[in-house]
Amino acid sequence: MKNQLIFEIGTEEIPAGYLLPALGELKGNMAQSLADLRLTSREINGAATPRRLVICVEDLLARQPDRTEEILGPPKKAAFDPAGNPTKAAIGFARSRGVSIADIKIANTPKGEYLLIRQEQKGRPTEELMVELLPELLKSISFPKSMHWGEARTSFARPIQWLLALYNGAVIPFTVDGVGDSADVTYGHRFMAPGAIKIKDYRQYLDALRVSYVLADPQERKEAVLREINRVAQKSGGRILPDDDLLATVANLVESPHAILGVFEEKFLALPKDALITSMREHQKYFAIVDEEGRLRPNFIAVNNTEVKDEGLGAEGHQRVLRARLEDGLFFFRKDLKRKLAERVKDLDGLIFQARLGSMREKTNRIQALAGLLAQDLAPDMVEDSKRAAYLAKADLLTEMVNEFPSLQGLMGRDYAALDGEKPSVAEAIAEHYMPIRAGSGLPTGILGALIGMADRLDTIA
Repeated sequence: MKNQLIFEIGTEEIPAGYLLPALGELKGNMAQSLADLRLTSREINGAATPRRLVICVEDLLARQPDRTEEILGPPKKAAFDPAGNPTKAAIGFARSRGVSIADIKIANTPKGEYLLIRQEQKGRPTEELMVELLPELLKSISFPKSMHWGEARTSFARPIQWLLALYNGAVIPFTVDGVGDSADVTYGHRFMAPGAIKIKDYRQYLDALRVSYVLADPQERKEAVLREINRVAQKSGGRILPDDDLLATVANLVESPHAILGVFEEKFLALPKDALITSMREHQKYFAIVDEEGRLRPNFIAVNNTEVKDEGLGAEGHQRVLRARLEDGLFFFRKDLKRKLAERVKDLDGLIFQARLGSMREKTNRIQALAGLLAQDLAPDMVEDSKRAAYLAKADLLTEMVNEFPSLQGLMGRDYAALDGEKPSVAEAIAEHYMPIRAGSGLPTGILGALIGMADRLDTIA
């Protein structure tokens, strides 16, 4: 490809949540840096796997354009004495720019007459500029947590193992502390094709990695994960429970996805659906399988980064790990059932909301009062139910299940309230009062959930 720049940072495995934000920042920083250097390009593409971040700049200008720079100096009246001789101010200004007094012009500005120097700046070759830019670009990426390795002063999300830097197929030579020299090679899958691969251009880069069991393009890899889990789910007689967040995470945990089917004991289906799914997804990153009616099946799908020769043996390893998680979950669930949700409210006295604003019990009392007031105006027939839902809304924070899986707050409260015989609308409001959990996410479907959610947020804002 003509005037193509490829820059790859090869690393140890970067956490899945860091990967795409880092790639976006790398592309953005490159675009800004090229603009600052007055280098135009057609587009900037990028790819990322757990072991690499790479960008490709297409049609990158071969050298900076020449330009004339105008530099204003001190006022004319301060630069020359009454006899017209240059003062120290004029002499110092000329010396600082490497010119003689004769090269200085006078410019008329809104503030008066000032000294002016016009200098022609020759554009530098792109290869020369990239030698300086690429190491700084590497250091410009920010991560939630970074680390040092060895005796290097460079920090990154994970230790850097290699650097690939090419412009028009030629290596851009530079060195980064703790990593070594840039080169024209990348590396395939850590286990299935770990050898070095010589690179010429970006298309060949993607193709060569694909042959070496690395799907470098995040979207291509995500689609491959989806095909794999759907294939295995169909083989099991069920279908995948849709989970876009988990799909995005798993796609950034592997370079070559290989799905494997696992099973667990049916006794664990006694767990509430959300608790069972969370046990599988949060720690193990397993996909749940449901039947045609949407009921959970005693199966799961794990996605490996390598092809498993003995799927039965591979499944046993995943099943052993999950079994321990589910046993813990079932133990916590059964322990929680020994007390009704309403009995836990008084214990919220021991849970601090904010140091100067008291406990969660005090917050509960305020939410209950606010919810009653809102219901009087907005839903008069729901005053008592709104007070009851507000009373129970935070009680599940003290359960074993929410202590183990904080993301289940509200969901476990709903399930426990239903098991305690509370009204279905009251139970659902406990879960829905947290909605929306982020911008653009789902809203409460019931009036009670909306009322309690408004009361909770009004209290927090106040």
